[in-house]
Amino acid sequence: MIGESIAITYNGVSKTLPRLNQDNFGATYFLEDGQLRYNLNVKHTIPQKGKPGESHLVRLDVEHYDAVGVLLRTASAWTVIRTDNGIQDKTSSDRATSALQSFLTAANITKIIGRES
Repeated sequence: MIGESIAITYNGVSKTLPRLNQDNFGATYFLEDGQLRYNLNVKHTIPQKGKPGESHLVRLDVEHYDAVGVLLRTASAWTVIRTDNGIQDKTSSDRATSALQSFLTAANITKIIGRES
């Protein structure tokens, strides 16, 4: 189990999101903090026994509201950690996730949301 709450850093500020829900296939964490709402989900997809493709989704949605509570936008980011054609391997998953994170610099994110590829 990840924990009753999780800590994230958003815009340089640490936030603690308490867990709202948990079942065998995931958990939801949520924090309403002024004009921002943070919703983090962890989901597990487990194939039938003997079938490949176990995956784990981590998704963060940050909703931005104006001073009177009107939703302005939702910014989301997520990653999927997936293993095909074999048994999950922590080292391989760590390396793939770290490589992706190393690509996601501020400069590259600017290019991506500017529709460059």
